[in-house]
Amino acid sequence: MKTLAIIIGNNNYFKGSELTNGENDANQIAEIFKDYNYEVKLYLNIDQKNIVEILQEYSNLLKDFDASIFYFAGHGFEVDGENFLASIDSQIPPENRYVAKQNCITLNDLFDIYRQNPTKLNIVILDACRRSFGRGTALGFSPIIAPKGSLIAFSTSPNEGALDVGYENNSIYTGSLIKHLSSERIAVEDLFKSVRKTVFALSGGRQTTWEHTSLIGDFYFYKHQKLNILSLPYNPNVLKDENYYEDSEFYKKIKELKTYNWYKQNPAIDYLTTIPVSQLNKDQMFILGRNLLQCAIGGASSASTFFENLNRSLLEFQISSENHILNGILFEMYYDSKGEFRFNNFKGTYREEIFKLRDNPAFNKSFDFINGILIQQDYPVLFLPHSQTINIEIKCSQKTTNDGFGDRVVQVIESIIFNGNDIKQEISKYYIDGYNENGLKTVISKYLNAPVESIRINSNFELSYIRFII
Repeated sequence: MKTLAIIIGNNNYFKGSELTNGENDANQIAEIFKDYNYEVKLYLNIDQKNIVEILQEYSNLLKDFDASIFYFAGHGFEVDGENFLASIDSQIPPENRYVAKQNCITLNDLFDIYRQNPTKLNIVILDACRRSFGRGTALGFSPIIAPKGSLIAFSTSPNEGALDVGYENNSIYTGSLIKHLSSERIAVEDLFKSVRKTVFALSGGRQTTWEHTSLIGDFYFYKHQKLNILSLPYNPNVLKDENYYEDSEFYKKIKELKTYNWYKQNPAIDYLTTIPVSQLNKDQMFILGRNLLQCAIGGASSASTFFENLNRSLLEFQISSENHILNGILFEMYYDSKGEFRFNNFKGTYREEIFKLRDNPAFNKSFDFINGILIQQDYPVLFLPHSQTINIEIKCSQKTTNDGFGDRVVQVIESIIFNGNDIKQEISKYYIDGYNENGLKTVISKYLNAPVESIRINSNFELSYIRFII
């Protein structure tokens, strides 16, 4: 997910209102987000002149991103029901709301930008209203209604103060946020829940963080890295197996598996699957797994027998907690002979049998292996093997039509939402007019490479006879 981060940190307010850690907080958050490969725009000690520049840049840039994060460390307050984020030119407290508008960013300014970009996912993090200023006083925030697809995170709850200190160089809130951002991969809701527990404990219950959310899609904080398959624990020539070669009898048999000729494939499979596991290295088992799946899809009977008894077949190749045959099978489902991602053109003929293996703890490490690879793809319409349930939200209208054989009640599909993304256009290409809910599940299963039993459809009408109008 391509993410834009706008980071603001203010210390240099007028005498008596100065802050200690606003700049430190912003700098450290910016560094973390750069490490996550977000596009970061950092502003320190913004004054009145910077406000229009920041908002205009935010509005212009957001259209080119999937998500945005707006982080502010400084003073915040409410005047006459409107919420303000103070520049260093702002008097604390302000003389009136009109003066405040000249020297502050309002939350409504941000919300207007979000409403102009309704398909984006937006997160606002406010480490504001710090030192002695309580949110329930005239220097607090008024009630918030987050625009659709956004989450607003406050460093403190209504009627509580927020501490500018707590860590050596950070506020108690941002310091806790930084600690939890170090997790390998964490969902946004889980992140802020963890931060709340830490802040509450470290403040002795004096400060409780608070969020308001209308998020629809999922967002995870982690390092978005372009997948480098050469970093995986296998020889490059079995990851990009079009280049595979070794001077051995094993290679000759693998070459026969690639012929698409059953008379060569079946004897070769029978030979390869009876080699004692002690005589095979991990690269050989990995490429054997890849080619067994390919042969089974092609109809080679020996490969089909292997997959029809998959649990038992794989246990013959189990080495402690490792199963390199299964690693190869899983990799082949998602990556082609060039080592390139298949993008919803997955090899899923034995999908149900393969994912059933998740019930056997012996194979956990193989599913960890493929899950770790797929996470790095950062592909928004991808089922991750560790997921047990997939929620598909379907909006449709219902009407009665006459198809020449009498009246029929049909459900006209308006949207199919998975992970915040509408996949209706892609699903409609399977020409499934007339399908019921079970038929639709089968097609979604193929598109996402997910087991049918994991798919849960939530629809506003019972799906008995669907139609697509594109």
